[in-house]
Amino acid sequence: MSDRPLLICLTATRNYGWVTRAFLKANSLWADYIIVVDQMSTDGTQEMCAEYEKVILIEDDDLSYSETRRSTMAINRAREIEGEKILINLDIDEVLPANWMGTNDGKRILNSKPGDMFIFYWANILPDKKHFKNGKDALYRIFHDDGVSKFDNQGKDMHTHCLPWCTTGEDVVIKDFPILHFCIYNTSFQFVKQWYYYQMVDYDKNHRSIISLSRYYRKPIPNQATSTDQEIKTAWLWTDFDIFSKIELNAPLLLWQEIRRFLEKNGTAHYKKLDIWDQEFIQHVEVRDPRPFFYKAIHSYLRATDQCRNSLPVRAIDKSLKWFV
Repeated sequence: MSDRPLLICLTATRNYGWVTRAFLKANSLWADYIIVVDQMSTDGTQEMCAEYEKVILIEDDDLSYSETRRSTMAINRAREIEGEKILINLDIDEVLPANWMGTNDGKRILNSKPGDMFIFYWANILPDKKHFKNGKDALYRIFHDDGVSKFDNQGKDMHTHCLPWCTTGEDVVIKDFPILHFCIYNTSFQFVKQWYYYQMVDYDKNHRSIISLSRYYRKPIPNQATSTDQEIKTAWLWTDFDIFSKIELNAPLLLWQEIRRFLEKNGTAHYKKLDIWDQEFIQHVEVRDPRPFFYKAIHSYLRATDQCRNSLPVRAIDKSLKWFV
């Protein structure tokens, strides 16, 4: 092993088997260890992890959604490994590109000092395997561990940064390479996750306005390249194997099981305000629509104004509705 810091990849998952082998294969080519916090997956995830000697598997037997819990479990386990280390948090549908360590920013990461933090942007891979959409959000994904900084969810338990936060280290935005993100590559999975599952989790976790939730999550899932999308550079993907061959788009979509579990646990009436009750949802969960006329009317308005959601009149109406719903 070289004299560089250990590269420890952290992730958490539950029933993401469709992309797990791609994640493990690609990231095991640069990581010294991969710590996987598995939340009782039923799709063979643990068996896939056993195929890779670099994987340290942690079983999380609590089915509640908590990024704080699973991040703390992964960070604590990483800190049990001796030596200077760089923690790299990736979602299970993310990989680092093949050439990242050879870039200027990659060398900057490897030569960083404890406490330094690194921020990335997504390259959202499209189904054609040739193009990607640039992500707009800045993502804190790498921390040169100082061994003392604590994980602070800053009051959020969903869409958190999942790494310790150091107030004295350098905060660097990486521009030489993005994180390769396969969420919209699997449009069927992303549709269910974004339109339904995330709305339910966000509603339970953060108690946000149902207007805000609908506007934020019920957006079209891109499935075709446009003139503004960029072509994937060969070096960004692992060139010694076909990463797409490791992705199983036809794997069972077990996310519906999670949604049904939420409904069974909390009751359908608990989610009656959410803009999730369309025919696709009702058909899969096999329950009656619990909404009274008032919420059906609100949801009809939201869908009718979806294409002009950013216009001043619609934004004004949205703001007013938040006082009532």
